[in-house]
This record gives sequence, structure tokens and C-alpha cells, in this order.
Amino acid sequence: MILILQTSFTPSSHNLNTHDFHTSLTEMRYNAKSKSFEISLRLFTDDLQKAISANNQNRKIVIENTDKNDALVEAYVRKYFTIINPKNQRIAFQYVGKENEGEATWVYLEMPVNESLNGSRIQNIVLFDMFDDQTNIVNLFFQNQKKSYLFNSKNKVFTIEI
Repeated sequence: MILILQTSFTPSSHNLNTHDFHTSLTEMRYNAKSKSFEISLRLFTDDLQKAISANNQNRKIVIENTDKNDALVEAYVRKYFTIINPKNQRIAFQYVGKENEGEATWVYLEMPVNESLNGSRIQNIVLFDMFDDQTNIVNLFFQNQKKSYLFNSKNKVFTIEI
């Protein structure tokens, strides 16, 4: 038993910064005062760096709080995270910024809403271009309701029902 535990936590040929699962968490919280959704995406920093590097001719991109890579992060998120209203129009959002926290990077967005999101389609395929096993969880909070959506290779788009 001790040998199993010891080998589980002993560095091997794996990079110490890698992990065995590929998951992101997104929270969308409605702010009634500003009539907007405050959106936070939590991504593993090493996965985000790998994806942005691949999308930029494999130029090594390092994501840190003090870097100058916000434009690259924003472009990547805009490419893979979208919400389409029932009129088949993309709902605009503003990129607010990013913040590193341990092994994760938080990406912050704000999306003003002038109409109900009910019937809109959400797509969160962030990092699907890099990992076949990527899953993305979106928790949507609106007034007293919470809806959760699990995105994976089989489920890439959901219709919002709130």
C-alpha cells in the first residue's frame, strides 16, 4: 500500500505541470444592476498556453499576470466560446481580463443582455482543438435559477432554458 501511494506521488517521466484530465469550469452570473452576465472561465494554464501557442504558429506563449498576451487570450476565447440568440445572432461580450491562480488561469468576460437568453444556444468548445477528452462545465446563474451544462466531444452546443 505504501509503495502504491509513494509511486502515485513520485515524479516520473511526466512533466510536473501536466495533469491527467482536461476540464474547464465556466460560471455565468447575472448582475441585475448592470443587466449583464459576468462570465468567468477557469482553465488550466498549461493547457491554455499550449492551445494559444498552437494557434500562433507554435510560438511559445507564456500566460502570466504581467504578460502582454491579453489579445491572444481574448482571440482564442472568442473563437471557441459563443452564445447565439434565437435570431441566430452572436451575442457580443467584452473581454475584461485574466488572472493566474495556482495552476489555473481565470478569464473574465462581461456580456450585456437586453433580452432573455431563453432559447439562445451556448457553445463552449474551449480546448477541444487540443484534447479529445476535454470537458467544459458551464454553470449559469440567473435570478434564483441555476442551470449546468456539460460540454464534451458529443455535446458541443446546448439551448439555454431559464
